[in-house]
Amino acid sequence: MDCGTMRVLFDLQAKMDASYDSEYHGRLRARIWDALKDTKYDEHGDETPGFTFSNPFPWGDLSENDERQFIVASSREEQLAHITADLLSNPEMHAGSMPFAVKDAQPLDPGVGPPGTEGILETATGVYSVTPPKYLDNPEKHDHETFWRPEHGMEPFFDHVETQLQRNHDRFMPDSDPGPKEVDTPLFESYEMLKKYWLDVQISSGTEWTVLVSKWKFPYRVRDDHHRRHLNLALDVGIGRRTPLGFGFLNKRTNTDD
Repeated sequence: MDCGTMRVLFDLQAKMDASYDSEYHGRLRARIWDALKDTKYDEHGDETPGFTFSNPFPWGDLSENDERQFIVASSREEQLAHITADLLSNPEMHAGSMPFAVKDAQPLDPGVGPPGTEGILETATGVYSVTPPKYLDNPEKHDHETFWRPEHGMEPFFDHVETQLQRNHDRFMPDSDPGPKEVDTPLFESYEMLKKYWLDVQISSGTEWTVLVSKWKFPYRVRDDHHRRHLNLALDVGIGRRTPLGFGFLNKRTNTDD
């Protein structure tokens, strides 16, 4: 199972002049759930839904008819097919206050490659990461939404990232395959934090939070087939928390010279 990754690149056209809205997450998520309505993938609840998405890119203010692109990734091919079909047949899409029309779509497979392959994964959107209470000085004074900060150290960051990816592995991968928390070696052996920043985001209807997120570069060397599957799953579902809101979306760099 799993030879690569599953994602679709959508071509968008701006329907009016608009400032770039960094609070695009909620309306894009709602549009994807609308696409899954009345399918077997319309499964709101505590289970991880297995999809994530990029921001509309490139970044920048819009003039009417400007072209942008947008990627949806999923661990389930049929789920992604439903999303694609609906976006093409009902092309109106809002990313926050930015209205677009979906013009076309094409599949992508940026898999990390076979064992021995080297490359770089980058977070195209901020990683929503929280520090597990056991790593805090006074865990009883904190809840499970204590945002990770560099002063907490890298161990809690990767513990959280691998725990979240394990949830997706437990749901979507065969029981016979060990998950990222069930092997002795780390998901990422090196890293570079590019920046951290605060962002307003609508978590749910009527609930808006200001969250702390971070962007990263992860050089990798695929150790074995298990590691390959873990990295490809991360490309399909993102890393960190609230990936169905578009956080933690990963891209594979095609140029690793710099």
